[in-house]
Amino acid sequence: MKIAVISDTHLTHPTDAFRRHMETFFADAGIMLHAGDMTSSAVFDYLSNWDLRAVRGNMDDHDLAALPERRIEIIAGVRIGIIHGWGSPKGIEERVRDSFSDVDIVVFGHSHMPAKMTNRGVILFNPGSYRGGYKGKGSVGIIEISEKLSFHHLAVEY
Repeated sequence: MKIAVISDTHLTHPTDAFRRHMETFFADAGIMLHAGDMTSSAVFDYLSNWDLRAVRGNMDDHDLAALPERRIEIIAGVRIGIIHGWGSPKGIEERVRDSFSDVDIVVFGHSHMPAKMTNRGVILFNPGSYRGGYKGKGSVGIIEISEKLSFHHLAVEY
């Protein structure tokens, strides 16, 4: 199973480039996880073409206020916590890890920095920011669940 993972899109509407990227990167992904900061309901509506599981970020407009701050999804027997994150990028991994118990993976955003690490037995995965980060170009992620878990970051070229 291929899961699309995205965060920090920071778009007011789905641009042609955004649509092209999503359709190219995630054409064969059945589920999409969004770790917050979509920014607008127009982006939410477009991403709902996938089986979207999303949380609210600190930059999301009031139209997205109904999204939860965090959630747990069970996909192919894997427990995945999804949260945006908050505060300084320094120490964010510990903060998001502490937000969940009994999960296999925590997907998070906020820092705009792609990352994959293990913290106290839980895999933490940040796809980075679609729009780019403080130190780099845009990125998105993929989680593949089969006999084993695999994680990939994909660079977004504009």
